[in-house]
Amino acid sequence: MECLELAIPPLPSLVTVGHAMWVPGNCHFERSFDVYDVIFVKSGAMYMREDRVEYAIGGGQMLVLEPGKTHAGSAPCTEETEVYWVHFKHPAALRKLDAKEIPWSAVLPQGRDSDTRPADQTMYLPKHGDIPFGKLLPVLGQMVKLNAQLSVEHSLQLQTLFCELLETLQTEAKARQASRSSALAKETVLYLQNQWSEPFHSKSMEEALHFQFDHITRCMKKHTGMTPLQYVHHLRISHAVTLLAQTTLSVQEIAERVGIPNASFFGRLFRERMGITPGQYRIQRQRHL
Repeated sequence: MECLELAIPPLPSLVTVGHAMWVPGNCHFERSFDVYDVIFVKSGAMYMREDRVEYAIGGGQMLVLEPGKTHAGSAPCTEETEVYWVHFKHPAALRKLDAKEIPWSAVLPQGRDSDTRPADQTMYLPKHGDIPFGKLLPVLGQMVKLNAQLSVEHSLQLQTLFCELLETLQTEAKARQASRSSALAKETVLYLQNQWSEPFHSKSMEEALHFQFDHITRCMKKHTGMTPLQYVHHLRISHAVTLLAQTTLSVQEIAERVGIPNASFFGRLFRERMGITPGQYRIQRQRHL
């Protein structure tokens, strides 16, 4: 399944949502505007063209028409067709890629109390194809209802439902990826999350996951951006950050608790991840309390 990669934050902003029954002979008019137009077909079929690419949207399918491109009906409906549509505002997609290529397990930077802006992230939206209409219909129906009688009281609820819709679509795209390497990367992540405080041994990983360590490493690097050892260091430093903020333990004691007894090596890993030393982080944290 091809997906659009969208930069967040900010989250996409809902413009409008609607529902209609199209009769045979109806055909979408031609236009080009600067919002995304997402078409959901519950039953029947619609025929659309985006620039020079033609799409057939059958029952239980969707299509995302992108801002700045010209879209129009490529043929009239030949049967009664039930349609929902959603318009939302957001910058153009960063790129298109197959769901199997999306690094779902990639580690993202965690927000810190000293940060003044959110870290760059991404979300994914299926471009065209089958969707779990049974899951989407209650959300779409409620969105249409709220939009028809919109008030200040319900505007935030409408935007929240829109985000729920986007999350469901992304979850569906993720479910479509059947890559063996991504499955192994996910299994490795779970294993390491349970074993991060234990000494790191490649042989133990091979025995637990039933793959050679080199293959495990390639899969982890592809789908998370980290090797298994780098991911363990990531988990250990994350726990160290919590201990520095919430306890009075010395840096050496914290290093030992998170499985890095060499204080010098611990300090180097901490600085690489956090940009400052453990001591500087603790002082900075105390100043913000």
